[in-house]
Amino acid sequence: MAQAPVLNTLYNLANQDSTLKTKLKFLAVGKDDNDVKMKMWKAFHKVPFPLLADPDGIFAKALNFSNYPVTMVLDKSGKIVWVHVGAFDNAEEALKGIKAVVK
Repeated sequence: MAQAPVLNTLYNLANQDSTLKTKLKFLAVGKDDNDVKMKMWKAFHKVPFPLLADPDGIFAKALNFSNYPVTMVLDKSGKIVWVHVGAFDNAEEALKGIKAVVK
């Protein structure tokens, strides 16, 4: 839950950046969460992007990771081009990493 404000800031920064604004879409997946819990979490944290519940961890299994949170950027072909495992404290630093790989 502590990651929500940082991700909200990252979302806002990316949408204010003319080079990223049209190239990024944000989506969060809640491992082991259900739809009701995700809707409550989204409302409580005022998350401006879609959240999906993954009650059986299928998403994590498909991408072969078990630690959360995981933040990743995929290109249009679906290739993962940037990954950060664990929480990050600074949205600006994350944005720099993303900008380095999104062309």
